[in-house]
This record gives sequence, structure tokens and C-alpha cells, in this order.
Amino acid sequence: MKPVPRWPLHPAPVEGEALSSWLRRVAACYQMDARDLLENDLGHGQVDDLDIAPPLSLLTVLSQRSGIELDRLRCMSIVGWVPWLLDSLDDRIPAALDTYAFQLSVLLPRRTRKTRAINRWRAWLPSQLIRRACPLCLDGSAEQAILLAWKLPLMLSCPQHGCWLEAYWGVPAHYLGWENADSAPREASEAMTAMDQRSWQALTMGYVELPRRRVHAGLWFRLLRSVLDELNTPLSYCGKGAGSICYVWEHCGQPPRAGQNQWRPYEILDPAVQLQMLEAAATAFDLLESQAVIPRGEQAALFLPALQTGATSRLLAKERQQEPMRDWKGMVRAVNEAFTEARYNPETARSLFALAAYGKRDPESLERLRAEFAQEGIPPAFLSHYEPDGSFACRKISDSLSSKF
Repeated sequence: MKPVPRWPLHPAPVEGEALSSWLRRVAACYQMDARDLLENDLGHGQVDDLDIAPPLSLLTVLSQRSGIELDRLRCMSIVGWVPWLLDSLDDRIPAALDTYAFQLSVLLPRRTRKTRAINRWRAWLPSQLIRRACPLCLDGSAEQAILLAWKLPLMLSCPQHGCWLEAYWGVPAHYLGWENADSAPREASEAMTAMDQRSWQALTMGYVELPRRRVHAGLWFRLLRSVLDELNTPLSYCGKGAGSICYVWEHCGQPPRAGQNQWRPYEILDPAVQLQMLEAAATAFDLLESQAVIPRGEQAALFLPALQTGATSRLLAKERQQEPMRDWKGMVRAVNEAFTEARYNPETARSLFALAAYGKRDPESLERLRAEFAQEGIPPAFLSHYEPDGSFACRKISDSLSSKF
């Protein structure tokens, strides 16, 4: 068999670069476009899924032409990330969604989440790959490489520059335009960059450092996907976790579930809604690690501060037993969560109002209290049927608050 000649010119792939981006840059060395390179030099014609599952025969000849290892070329497309990022590229596995997104729990107890079954689904893969990139990476580099992770609804910011990924049009190095062309690169929040740095660490290192311990990349992506679905859970299914879910969305300045009325898997949501969901996930992790929300999922402990050991742990435990009501920060957090949930849950609103109105029977005091609740964003209609004797509701909400710390 005649040996395949090496390309005299071929730039090295950038870490995390998509296969289509690298082929575009190779073709540019010979004043060609990627389609001409595929058809006239590699004999593969048009390949529509270069960044998902390119033919093994193409990867083999690319390795021969460039001298780059076959495994590295394979990892420049989604198929190379199986089974870390997703279990399979086969979208006809009936229980794929349940296995991937409902086996773990962080914000909500697993038992309260309604599992879903859909006919065709693949983790993280939208119906059409996304066109977003880092303005600083493309405008400030001669390589103008497009990373594979940018093509998925997986990250909000650039792991190198910490700015928002922005939608673009055109072909890098030929003609390129930005949808937000009139504005400077937007700096991402600390919560966003922290989450995206973990995803980048998972993609490049194969593991992620969480507060409690190091976890495998596959576990990180499934935890992230689980949180995205928890944030998209209807409040009626959230139980006691509804307050935490609402608090996360309120902290983002967005309505619960990003305003979605009908559940749909994350992968087929509108791209703008996906960005809101990712921002909410970053906020949730940040609030979770700062202990500003009360997690109820089995894997939530991974995001809590490291466990105390030895004498320090025993001393803290003894103090908590002796002074259980001095956790004022926890008490304030619990009350804030109750008020957040009351804005959306009539039962919680009435119970909280009963607690605040305990001992008050005159109409003027109750009316002033209703006005204060309205200023907190609690709909007056939720309190229209309140009866002054709310001792049972008062005990109920008091027990609920005291159990949180």
C-alpha cells in the first residue's frame, strides 16, 4: 500500500479545539476552505457531523497526514467525549434521560422529582450546534480556533479570559461578526466563571475539584445536568425545596424556570432560555457553597465546606447541641427562604402570615401586616382567607423554620 504523504503545513490543534475549526485552519494554509480540503485532498466529500461523529476512516487519514495521534483527533469531536460527557450518541435509548439526569440529586430530594421519558434524547446535544465564542480569543489571536465546548449549551464564559461567550456569524479568519458588536466583552460573574472552570477542568483533566473531594469528570457533568433539571422542576413537585429553588431564581432576577410553563428537556430549550438556566445553575452552586440555601439532595454534601475532623469537629458538635438557637445566620436564611416561597405558594404565605399575626386580632394591625407582606411581593389574594386564630399554622411554620438549623 502506498504511504499517505504528510502535509508540509498543518497548525497544531489548540487544546479543546473542534475538529471543524482545526480543518478550517489547515485548509487556510493552502488557500482552500475545509470543504475543498475534505473532497480534493482527503477524499471524503461533505461531512456534516465533523464535530459530532466523524468517520473513523477520515480520522485515520487525518492522523496519517498530520502525524497527530488518532485518539487526540477523536477527542476533537463529541464522540471522543463518550462516556464522560454523555453516555451514548444513540438517541433512541428509552431510559437515557432518566439514567443521566434523575439518578443524582443536589437541590431537591430525588423522591420528589418526577422522572421523564422521551423518545429521542442525547445529553447536552442541541438540535443544532451553537455558534458562540470568546471575543477576546478570536479577536486577539491569529489562530482563531473554535473550541468544541463552545458549540454546546455547557458553558457561559471563556475559561481563559472570564468573559461571556457571545454569538457570532461568519467564518473566523475570513469574515466574522458579533451580535453584540457595539459593546465591549462582558465580564462574567464569579459564580459563572467558577462553574465553567470546573467544566473546563473536567474536559481537559478528567476530574473536578469540589469542596469535599475530587470527582470524576463524568460525575461532574451529570451533577450539573441534574441541577439544571432541578431548576426546571415545577414548584408543585418541589415540596419543601420550593423555597430554595425560588430563592435561586430570584437571586438571578429571573422568574422560576426562566418563565417556562411547560417542561421540556434542557437540550431542546430556546438558546436564550438555556443561558438563563446555566446562569441559575451557577448561582445555585454559589449559594450552595456559601450555605445560603438549604440543599436536600443526596449529593449536595459534595458542595459544602470540608468536614471538620478530630477535636474541632467534636467541639463544634457540642456547641451546636448546647446552643441550637444561636445560629442566627441560619435562622435569617430560613426566614428569607420562607418569604421567597410565600411569593409563589399560597399555603406557605398563609402559614407565614399566621406566624407574624400570632396574638394580633384587631383589624388595623392585620391590615398593616398585609400591607407589609404585599411590600415583600406576596400577593394579597394569598391572604384573603386568613382567620385570626392561626395557632396550628403558626406551629407548623415555626416547626418548619426550627428544623432548618
